[in-house]
Amino acid sequence: MSEDEKFIDIAIEISKKAKYPYGAIIVKDGKIIGRSDDKTLMETSMYSHAELEAIESASKNKNLYGDLKGAIMYVSCEPCMMCMGAILYEEFSKIVYAATLQDSNDNYCSEMITNIDELAKYSKNKIEIIKELHRDKAIEILKNAK
Repeated sequence: MSEDEKFIDIAIEISKKAKYPYGAIIVKDGKIIGRSDDKTLMETSMYSHAELEAIESASKNKNLYGDLKGAIMYVSCEPCMMCMGAILYEEFSKIVYAATLQDSNDNYCSEMITNIDELAKYSKNKIEIIKELHRDKAIEILKNAK
């Protein structure tokens, strides 16, 4: 099992227990530094998407505040436009996601479908995107969350 598979499975596992069926972790230098299930002050907001909660979690460590450059975001579902903006702003080097926004739309709730590759063009640095890794596992959770 690759490191990407190991970490995407953790994000998917988080999505099983989440209030909304999405999970995210942030990895830097091979260590998890942020998790969407690390309860933050954001959880009551409509903006408390898994990616943003993981960024908040990582930012609680004062040494990392504003320094997520080069980190990797693992998320159970493709980032929406808002979350992608935060990922680009923080200069992540890589995103790995499982289900697509269309999968979320089809199985859980309506999403604004955007083209992640188009959004990635706005990155200061080239960002690697690994798509649909363990997608079937994440779709099952979306289906069962209704």
